[in-house]
Amino acid sequence: MFFKETHGELLSTIEVIGASFAVYEYSPESNNFFMVSCNTLYEDILGFDKKDAINKPIDTLFPRYISEQMYSSFTECKSKESACESEFFVDYKASERWWRSIVSPIVDPHSPNIRIIQTCVEITEKKKLEKQLDVTMKRYEAVVQTAYDGIITIDENQDIKLINSSAQKIFGMSESEGIGMPLTELLPHKYRPNHNQYVSGFRNSKVDSRPMQTRASVRGLRRDGTEFSIEVTISKINVDDRVEMTAVIRDISERNKLMEELVTASQEDSLTNLYNRRQFTKILTKEISRAQRYLRPFSLFMLDIDYFKNINDKYGHDAGDEVLVRLSGILKHNTRESDSVCRWGGEEFLVLMPETHEETTYDLAEKLRQKIAEAPFEFNGEKTQITVSIGITTFRGGDIDVETTVSTVDELMYQAKHAGRNTIIQG
Repeated sequence: MFFKETHGELLSTIEVIGASFAVYEYSPESNNFFMVSCNTLYEDILGFDKKDAINKPIDTLFPRYISEQMYSSFTECKSKESACESEFFVDYKASERWWRSIVSPIVDPHSPNIRIIQTCVEITEKKKLEKQLDVTMKRYEAVVQTAYDGIITIDENQDIKLINSSAQKIFGMSESEGIGMPLTELLPHKYRPNHNQYVSGFRNSKVDSRPMQTRASVRGLRRDGTEFSIEVTISKINVDDRVEMTAVIRDISERNKLMEELVTASQEDSLTNLYNRRQFTKILTKEISRAQRYLRPFSLFMLDIDYFKNINDKYGHDAGDEVLVRLSGILKHNTRESDSVCRWGGEEFLVLMPETHEETTYDLAEKLRQKIAEAPFEFNGEKTQITVSIGITTFRGGDIDVETTVSTVDELMYQAKHAGRNTIIQG
């Protein structure tokens, strides 16, 4: 697939892909990449109808600031014969949209031509990350399956008879090292005792192929001793009345890493690494439900940095970011593990404290206020004191929701502002 098909032959296949998807082909004569095919979603990147892009070189499809980035990524992908990931933005009709691009080489052993497949997911709105995660996972699976599958064949003694170049790269060994090696040496030690039983069961079964992993994670062992996540499908054939088994192996460690990064990005503020508003809202909603069901108390307080605008105006936004990051560190290091800290927006922070009463909450708020006020800040050689205004209250169930609880502490925080700042108002 994708080796030599034309736009018309590929279109029905790539149109069902739930992400912007395109196929390019490298031309040695012009040292350029030409569009072979793309789906309708890719028009969001092109900015025009896809039919006008077919067979056109990449530098005529995009403005230079985009085409140069893509050309560099495609060239690296082609030369290394491995996937490359990058991010780029398009600015059409005064609307800037950011995209994450994954490109992978497709090499036809019967043709000198090299094709590049590109999958793009828009990352402009972080709120769409959860949906994009599902698309990205499917995209990674498709790309890796097409370009990177390692193939290992073992005999009845489970000794390796064939190990292709992709498998050599995956496990970090040469062909001469792999041939004749027991397959179990590619498994972490804790998985080896049950391996013979599994292989024997499959050899004697009536099915000819089986996925080795469906829900549970399968781990591989590289030559250097490092473990990594893999997906494996095994099949068997009879050769001279002997059963040989072939494993198709896919390294999914990068996919898992990407998944972890996307999940983290969907839950955390990128600057402070605190919970973002969306994730904190989920946590607060659960805590409200718990408090209403069991009539248990919880406390909530809002902090706002005093005169934060003056800091940005006088010392610059880098100084403002430093204040936000350091204040976040103070909050994280001086609250309990069961507490939840959030950057609610701008210079506002929320702290949720389950199972706390008024006195405990006030003591913590005062501790935080003092630590922030005493923290040394210096910008452009000038020492500066940072203070916060805090509104706190304790809830015990009742007719409350996220909006009412946040509004309550927000109002108390503004009362602290009006009371002279660097103070606490408890409701």
